[in-house]
Amino acid sequence: MTVGVVVVPQQHRLIALGPAAAPVLLGLNSSALYIGVALGGGFGGLAQEWFGLAPAELGPVAAGVTVLTLLWHQATTRRPAVPTPATPAPAPADPEKSRA
Repeated sequence: MTVGVVVVPQQHRLIALGPAAAPVLLGLNSSALYIGVALGGGFGGLAQEWFGLAPAELGPVAAGVTVLTLLWHQATTRRPAVPTPATPAPAPADPEKSRA
């Protein structure tokens, strides 16, 4: 299983965002991961019971949920602003030319 591969970079980013609150952030992150695992198992069991799915048939359902989550994430994530090229400041008027 490679699901744990994302945990370390995610923890690194959380620590970078709030070094002083790192223990709390990492604890909340771990709790959120465990809640997600528990909900996934619960919803998978409900899907098997309600729709009569065999365990092997849950793959396409999980793929569909993953695609929906990816689309939702892309629609709601703020993108960094595109830097606009700096316009050159107008050159100051030459006092010699303005007297002529």
